[in-house]
Amino acid sequence: MTSDHAPSRATERLPVVLVHGLRVSGAALHRIDAAITDRETRCPDLPGHGTRSGEVFTMESAVDAVFDAIDDVGGRAMVAGMSLGGYVAMAAGARDSTAIAGLTVMCATTQPTALLAAPFRVFGAATRYLPKEAAAISKFLTRIAVGRGVSEDMEAGGLSLHSIRDVVNGLATFDALSAIASYAGPTEFLNGAQDPFRLNEHRFLDAAQDARLTVVESGSHLFPLIQPALVGKFIAAEAASLDHDFDPATDR
Repeated sequence: MTSDHAPSRATERLPVVLVHGLRVSGAALHRIDAAITDRETRCPDLPGHGTRSGEVFTMESAVDAVFDAIDDVGGRAMVAGMSLGGYVAMAAGARDSTAIAGLTVMCATTQPTALLAAPFRVFGAATRYLPKEAAAISKFLTRIAVGRGVSEDMEAGGLSLHSIRDVVNGLATFDALSAIASYAGPTEFLNGAQDPFRLNEHRFLDAAQDARLTVVESGSHLFPLIQPALVGKFIAAEAASLDHDFDPATDR
């Protein structure tokens, strides 16, 4: 997904690539994107999601999608990812630190393991055998948890429940701690205080070469979608702190 208003944003500032989470698409991040008003942004769909729902998700192909978006804005950007997107962002940083000026990793500081993947595998299997029922349950539970407005944002671009199994398989063997340890640029970890996926946040903070941690009071795992203006301004501020190292004459 490319922002409709991206061409009017300042081209001398570091672009931002926003990476979505599991089940949703780049369109789900449109309110965060709209809050970043001073620079170009991209919200690509990962394989198996949105406009690429017919493709098979792998971590390698997801990282390729991030770098395609970076190439689209000139070859260097800050990458901000939420949940699954946070893990993909760390994998992208591990592949090439020079093209990624900085990372903002949201709701993704639990080291993936086969044990943690087990319940997601069960739900993933259910979506394969009972896709309509699983979709209805997913929408119902999401609307109870976050309300109709946020739920509709998540459904923008379609829900890709069929990709849960592939995503879980990709994450189950992904060493996120090693990935962030190999990234040479600055990292901002942004977590909700009530997010169960912050189990290992201090291990991630210690593993990263240059990192800070911000915790949003009372924030849940989906707080970036619930508080998109706050998150968009936070990401824009992080990108602005890196603008001094961005030279559009050479980086584009």
